[in-house]
Amino acid sequence: MDLKNKYTGGFYLGKIGPWVPIILMVIGLIIGTKIGGGGILRFSLITFLAVIAGFFLTKDKKNFGKVAISGLTNSMLAIIIIAFLSAGVLGQLLRQSGLIEALVHIAGSVNFDAGFLPLISFVICAIISTSCGTSSGSITAMAPVMLPLAVGMGCSPGLVCGAIISGAIFGDNLAPISDTTIGSALTQEAQVGDVVRTRLPYSLIAGGISAVLFAVLGNMTTASHSMEGVSLDADLKALLLLILPVVMIIMIKKGFDLVATLLVCDAMGIVLNLVLGTIDLKAMLANEGPIVAGLSGMINLVMYCVLLFILLEILNCSGAFDALVQGLTKNCKSARSAELVCMLGTAVGTAAAGGSSPAVLFFGPMVRKVTKDFGIERTRGANILDGTACGISSILPYGTPVMLCLGFTAEIGSIPSDFGYFDIVPYSFHGILLLVLFVLSILTGIGRRYAKDGEE
Repeated sequence: MDLKNKYTGGFYLGKIGPWVPIILMVIGLIIGTKIGGGGILRFSLITFLAVIAGFFLTKDKKNFGKVAISGLTNSMLAIIIIAFLSAGVLGQLLRQSGLIEALVHIAGSVNFDAGFLPLISFVICAIISTSCGTSSGSITAMAPVMLPLAVGMGCSPGLVCGAIISGAIFGDNLAPISDTTIGSALTQEAQVGDVVRTRLPYSLIAGGISAVLFAVLGNMTTASHSMEGVSLDADLKALLLLILPVVMIIMIKKGFDLVATLLVCDAMGIVLNLVLGTIDLKAMLANEGPIVAGLSGMINLVMYCVLLFILLEILNCSGAFDALVQGLTKNCKSARSAELVCMLGTAVGTAAAGGSSPAVLFFGPMVRKVTKDFGIERTRGANILDGTACGISSILPYGTPVMLCLGFTAEIGSIPSDFGYFDIVPYSFHGILLLVLFVLSILTGIGRRYAKDGEE
């Protein structure tokens, strides 16, 4: 059955009908987070209610199950589930090895200033993401190490989450090998090198301001700056587990996808822990051991993703995305309004898709059409497209960066159970600053370039 044709116009409330479940979900997430915490389980509850709303808004209820199945067979969902489960196991392998205690022990021996941990997290994650071109891989490599370390050193976990996300978004937006960089360049018919060169000023300005904010707030909010005299019962052999993030970086840079990289690192982590004696075989296979704990710790996140993809398939089958694109392009009267429409469309698409990559690929052709009609240079469209998608994805309550951090914090017992979205998003400085910079650039015209004759 052609689901898209079947469901076009097949919703109550007309054209707004397919969007109502998404709107209800976003409103529910914001309200639910504000009044009762923003944990992943609450996200699943609200999204499930949104799916029910989608069912009752559908006129052809007999075939709604086919829409749900179509969403669940999305290959991206399968990749996300495997990646999250593998990441959960990797995080537990690092944590239960005693690595965090060893790092805190080392930090205490050198009198490390804990107030600079957010800045260090941001810089290291930015380097990793720029080298590898992946935000999710960078967060997965950094969060299992830096978050428990932050808690042990008295640093705000929300601030460190924001630093990790900001560093990840820095590279995702700028790296030549990033999927969003490549996607934005290709959809705008531009050269990747030109795109990276022209967006570098935006990245450096946002990154520089972010670095200052992380340094200042880190020193303002950390309970105890000095680690001198701090000594935990640590097995320093666990420091050898730091080879796993390094292997992850190398594999991703060599072209391995995230799932393959995580599975290799999981296997290496199991072998290393057994050989080093940091985790014995009985503990490894126990219900509280790293494998079972890692898998079970991500179950709520997987459940949320399953429900989210059902919602997204409602939009896909209804033709709502196509209608949105057509509606937006009718309102372009000048280069400024054209760029604002491109930014707005990309923002809505990113919010609806829950990530930057799908939005870049989906809205890229629309952005190219609009910018071409107004003679706007190709790299300008690519930069607005990518900057907006990456910025929005960094602050979405159901975006991969935030969900990954929430998944990792849920596995740390010393972090309160009501730790949630609003504890993280105020500190996603780099993504927020990218959005601010592009809005200012569009309104003022600074950075706007027009295509030369024959280059439209």
